[in-house]
Amino acid sequence: MSAKQKGPWKRLREAARRRWRHKPGPVPWLRAIPARLTLRLLRIVPLRFSLFLGDRIGRLAWLSAKRRGYGRAQLGQALPGLSAQEADRILRRSCGSLGRSAVETLVVCQKYRKTGMAHCFEYEPGARELLQSMRDQSAVLVEAHFGAFEAFGAAIAEMDLRPGFTMRPPSNYYVARDVVASRDGWGIALFPRHGAVRKMLAHMKTGGSVILATDQDAHHAPIFVPWFGKLAATERAASAIALRNGAPVVACWCVRLPGVARFRIGAELIRPAGKREKVTDAAAIELTTQIHHALEAVIRAHPEQYLWVHNRYKTRPPEE
Repeated sequence: MSAKQKGPWKRLREAARRRWRHKPGPVPWLRAIPARLTLRLLRIVPLRFSLFLGDRIGRLAWLSAKRRGYGRAQLGQALPGLSAQEADRILRRSCGSLGRSAVETLVVCQKYRKTGMAHCFEYEPGARELLQSMRDQSAVLVEAHFGAFEAFGAAIAEMDLRPGFTMRPPSNYYVARDVVASRDGWGIALFPRHGAVRKMLAHMKTGGSVILATDQDAHHAPIFVPWFGKLAATERAASAIALRNGAPVVACWCVRLPGVARFRIGAELIRPAGKREKVTDAAAIELTTQIHHALEAVIRAHPEQYLWVHNRYKTRPPEE
């Protein structure tokens, strides 16, 4: 089939996606069937097998030449001494880790909703005490797309820190509804990305904490902060909220351990609670750089659990 013959079908698919984006209807319902059937399967098989399936589904990302290219370049930036074979081994496991994260969100957290997940977590020395001390301080908790980053929210909720975080739901209405339902009952507040900063500030005024990530390419008015030694466009929300409120900032991570639903949580205090400060680019960059240093250290220790196939350096500084 020629490019001209393919053109109308491609335009038709794009029009259908726009028409039914975030809306119920017969087209999104039909398109959601494979994902919903897969989720139902993952929930009825033993956890060990569902995690294995999630790993294999996640590794499909390795088949994308574009994603492989992003991963190889970014892993080489972070760990330049790796051989090509070792780098590819880490990247395959990294793709599988993303699939496991999805299963942990949609299956593991769902399974333990009634009984709680306290038995699933252990803590690095001092991490539990540090996080518990944030209970009445409306902290800014910053993590990366690393390890069991979704399960971390359940642990924080069980500590009664009342976490809230932004969420970009899937464009399919029915899949998005299943994803939101998987988080219900944990005491986690979900904020849509539109107007998220205002909603997070209001949440913190009532004593809640917020969980933010700073390791994804930012498009709107980013700050450029080193990430593994190379400037990367970074959201300023975490540093801006902390500076504006005088809130403490804690870098957090949740390492996946061998076995089924076993995790180790670590935390490092980056900025204690203090006075409110003016949010300038220089202040935001300085604070975010400190956060990145803490997250980079744990990612280098467990590179197979980090999301390398995201195009982290896509947006470049104006001078480039």
